[in-house]
Amino acid sequence: MHHVSININEDGIGSFAFCTGSKTLGEIKVQLMDGELILLDIIVDSKPDLHVVGKRILREIVAYARMHELKIVTIAKYAQQQFSNNPGLYSDVWEKV
Repeated sequence: MHHVSININEDGIGSFAFCTGSKTLGEIKVQLMDGELILLDIIVDSKPDLHVVGKRILREIVAYARMHELKIVTIAKYAQQQFSNNPGLYSDVWEKV
């Protein structure tokens, strides 16, 4: 079964990881700071899975940001590209810098 696990420590550093069973297929490293969720880097096991895994993780990140009233800052190139290509989907949470 596929799921996204959220792992953020008390210092606000962590990741959103796309997993199947106990195996992590990809993750986006994040930092939570001053009401912003900063997307730092995306790591995916297999390049062909980048789009599927990345989109699934981004969907969870956006839901998390909305639930916690956070703004998202994208440093990760993949996330930046997705936000830029679909600004209407993310306008309420995307903090353009």
